[in-house]
Amino acid sequence: MRRFSAIIFLLCTFALAMSAQHIQRNYHNRSMSDVLIDLDKASKRYKISFIYNELEDFTVTQNVKTANIPDAIRKVIGFYPMQMTVGDSLITVECIRKSQRKLIGRLIDNHNLPVEFANIQLLNPMDSSFLCGGVSNANGDFVIPCQQKQALMKVSFVGYKTICKLVPIARIGNVKMQAKSFLLKGVTVEAARVVEKVDRQIIFPTKEQVKMASNGYDLLDNLSLPTIVVNRAERKVLSLKGGEVQMRINDVKASMQDVLALQPDEVTKVEFINVPGLKYGDSNLDAVINYQVRRRYAGYVGGVSTMQGTKAGFNNSDGYFKYNVKKSEFSINYSFSYRSVEERSYESLGTYHLPTGETLHRNYLGYDSPFLYTTNNVQLGYNLSEPDKYTLNVRLNFYNHNSPVRGMNQLYQESGKANQYLQNNRKMLEQIPSLDIYYSLNMPHDQNLALNLVGTYIGTDYQYRMREYTFNKSLDESVKNAPLTDYSYDATGRKRSLIGEGTYSKNWKQMALSVGGQYNISHTDNIYVGSSNADTELKYSNLYLFTQLQGQQKWFSYQVGVGATRSSIHQGENGYSKWLFRPQVTLQAKANDRLSFKWSSKITSDIPSLSDLSELRQYSNSFEARDGNSGLKPFTGYNNTLSASWNIPLMSVYLEGNWTYYDKPIATSILPEKREDGSYLFVSKPQNQKSHNYKHLLLTPEVHLIKDHLDLNLMCEYQNVKTKGLDYSHEFNYFSYGAEIRYMTGNWNIGYGAYKVEKSFWGEKTNGGEPTSNLAVTYSYKNWQFGVLGLFVFYPHGCVYKDELFNKYVQQKNKVRLADQGNMLVFTASFNFSHGRRYHTGSRKLNNSDRDNGIR
Repeated sequence: MRRFSAIIFLLCTFALAMSAQHIQRNYHNRSMSDVLIDLDKASKRYKISFIYNELEDFTVTQNVKTANIPDAIRKVIGFYPMQMTVGDSLITVECIRKSQRKLIGRLIDNHNLPVEFANIQLLNPMDSSFLCGGVSNANGDFVIPCQQKQALMKVSFVGYKTICKLVPIARIGNVKMQAKSFLLKGVTVEAARVVEKVDRQIIFPTKEQVKMASNGYDLLDNLSLPTIVVNRAERKVLSLKGGEVQMRINDVKASMQDVLALQPDEVTKVEFINVPGLKYGDSNLDAVINYQVRRRYAGYVGGVSTMQGTKAGFNNSDGYFKYNVKKSEFSINYSFSYRSVEERSYESLGTYHLPTGETLHRNYLGYDSPFLYTTNNVQLGYNLSEPDKYTLNVRLNFYNHNSPVRGMNQLYQESGKANQYLQNNRKMLEQIPSLDIYYSLNMPHDQNLALNLVGTYIGTDYQYRMREYTFNKSLDESVKNAPLTDYSYDATGRKRSLIGEGTYSKNWKQMALSVGGQYNISHTDNIYVGSSNADTELKYSNLYLFTQLQGQQKWFSYQVGVGATRSSIHQGENGYSKWLFRPQVTLQAKANDRLSFKWSSKITSDIPSLSDLSELRQYSNSFEARDGNSGLKPFTGYNNTLSASWNIPLMSVYLEGNWTYYDKPIATSILPEKREDGSYLFVSKPQNQKSHNYKHLLLTPEVHLIKDHLDLNLMCEYQNVKTKGLDYSHEFNYFSYGAEIRYMTGNWNIGYGAYKVEKSFWGEKTNGGEPTSNLAVTYSYKNWQFGVLGLFVFYPHGCVYKDELFNKYVQQKNKVRLADQGNMLVFTASFNFSHGRRYHTGSRKLNNSDRDNGIR
């Protein structure tokens, strides 16, 4: 009987516990009246009574997780001068300090972040006697009722200088608190603006860095992140390590227009994720830049900007507008780019070894050939969000790229043969509409579910014109005769793709779990007509699954995970389906608050590109051609990185060593093919080679010569690359260096950067990037910014790109020269405007896009 009674008691207790009300809310800058109305609606037992106007000025920023309504109200009241009376079914909330006048403001620090739980005292201006006081909440807000017309406000908090000033009893806006300085071995130290985490650095922009920026690219350039280079003219972010850099805003993968539409004063912090985890999907990522931004919940924001070059045809123009009303945001972004170059030439000096033992020397001397393209990009967006509950985001994008002229004309010379004129031109029109739908749901107990669906259509019309003529006095005279050879063709491409992704995340106090998957399916049909006739129909699908765990224990942090990819590509009966696994681990140890060490190891997988898989022969001239290879297989990479980061107020140093090994990488093989007339054609073909072994050492010191005004950044890098192919073996060594200096004072921002040409090595080829020698001067006035950029300063003959080929049959030195870009000035102007209060929209966790048309 006792056992039966105990069971009944336990069942009743369990039933009561299950039926107990659980309250979970996350309020951000909500008025106390709105919060109490929300809790009243959520209450099953109590009716909440209060005077609306009496509590309207008090704001609440609080994460509420309680078992009952009274505890929830106690938590949102906090330190405000209020009292709560609880009856059987009625709860009364009232302000115990009655006054028509209130001192209302917000405490922020040097980085415009809220200062919470600071003590605020109001003193009598006559004798400094205490009148009343209060405490700032989690958003830095404070509301203190006071009968006086003015009072002496004294604000104090540990680590900050005490403020004491005379204020009116009214709304006084933001009150900035300065961090205390303390002396350490003769060096003045203030709170660091960089926080080290296991996979990232968190940077809090200074007031000067924000003031001198008109968009997200400007702000990132002002931050001078290690290994990151910002190309303002081309609106690109590059990595000194050669991989890709992904841009995000509030965890959402951002487009170029999104970054241009970013208002720097809305950025609370920038996350520099230098060890991207498995949830980002792309194994080729070197870094992720994530802007954390406060959004608006009423009003509008917009802006326009333009960049105009003085020599070559060069223009970038952009405009954006966002309108917020209640939970909705409507947006439109537009960007336009124009490039026109007249003095562009391509030169190639080659040595060819025939199987017969004969050696030929062929020179292709470049003529100035025109180059022109325009891009138009329109993005329409709608966002419906209730902060910390759900977010729905819909974006409709249309991208248009039109390149009617891309010439590459050359004079061909070979001893013992008549000179020939090679006329080459390419045209391409590409149109890409896409629809992106995203939904995120925050669930109880710090759980989140995010879903993303993207549909894309890529339409491409491509013309390739390649004709060889006997050279006759001039180019115009040469083309009057019939061509010796004609390798021209037209291509029409149509691609349809659908990308779906979902992730689930759960956070604990010292640990976070992420689980997710992505499925990508596409159908590509490219039709070639002319010298090359083919219909390449490619069917592609990719399934990616991952799980990742991240945690921290005092001075030690970790991130471990595993991903699995099943890739399937088929062209007719040829193709493959294969599972690839991608484990990754990152460990961080902090020696102290300024010095940390990090080790990361991962296995990556790379798949062949659609163009490499197309079984199509494309002629460069009568002597050279390029084939596709439908038999290509994915390959695996093994990556290990060890780094150290040291930060003190006067300087910061980042040191990184990396070793990467690729097994059976895809690289180009060149083989001579004997034709019916006895001559040879040198055919380039992508193949799975043996190995690629890459080592590099990178050092990037940054010195703050004058705090918040003058910074000097240095970079030096050493690369050692060993490649082994089916019939070759090479070793490359390269040392590069660079420096950048920036001075910010008043409304002026002046910077100059110069870097030695970066080189990359793959297979049997070295590729050189463009030289960097750029000067930027900008002046900011209110919402306006004007500037002058000097591109390729001290390069009067223009920009030159160089590459070399070291094949046993073919050795080449190639050079592309853009003469009219040397010492080019670009004038810039931008204007931003806004009206309304801010709000924080839900962060997107996912975003996908597709722009691979598969045509070559």
